[in-house]
Amino acid sequence: MLDELPKDLIDEIIVVDGHSSDGTPEHVRSLGYTAVTQEGRGYGMGVISGIHAADGDLLTFMDADGSYDPEALTRMKQTIEQGYDIVFCSRYRKESGSDDDTMIRWLGNKTFTFLLRILFGVRLTDSLFFYALGRKDMFEALDLRCADFSLCIEVPVKVHQKGFRYTEIPSRERPRIAGVSKVNAVYDGIRILAAMIRLRLQGRQ
Repeated sequence: MLDELPKDLIDEIIVVDGHSSDGTPEHVRSLGYTAVTQEGRGYGMGVISGIHAADGDLLTFMDADGSYDPEALTRMKQTIEQGYDIVFCSRYRKESGSDDDTMIRWLGNKTFTFLLRILFGVRLTDSLFFYALGRKDMFEALDLRCADFSLCIEVPVKVHQKGFRYTEIPSRERPRIAGVSKVNAVYDGIRILAAMIRLRLQGRQ
């Protein structure tokens, strides 16, 4: 996956290691890249740790299983240059799709995307596909707290609530090149729903 990244477009690559024991940080450093051990546990904490470690003005986040298409990075950057603070990718726009989606995940995603629109007014078509490019100062202003996969909905909700400019572009989710999905449809679905309720209550305070 690292070999695919457009080096002419990226100034800094940071691999966030989730307390692995397989020598990942050492291998990453031997390739000439930066590796940091994430704070705490969970997907959300990995993203938050990456935000803290990065020096660039624009940040993006990619899963290491190769499912995110690097081709979208150029289009995301071009979209940011039109005046947006953050651009999200969607698997459900024309000229997009997914090679890793299941019927249960599709249904869950459609449900959460609908709830985001009804409860918060978020105008996205794919709420659980966290492939985005945005300004670092914006990410810092969001004060992200979700340690798990709920971060996928915390970001767009807070972006919308704080009045940042956002949009989305189509991007295909490719077949993973390694590893297995860590998402449990029921367990993580409940946690995401709980996070949405919490964010809704916080918004009323």
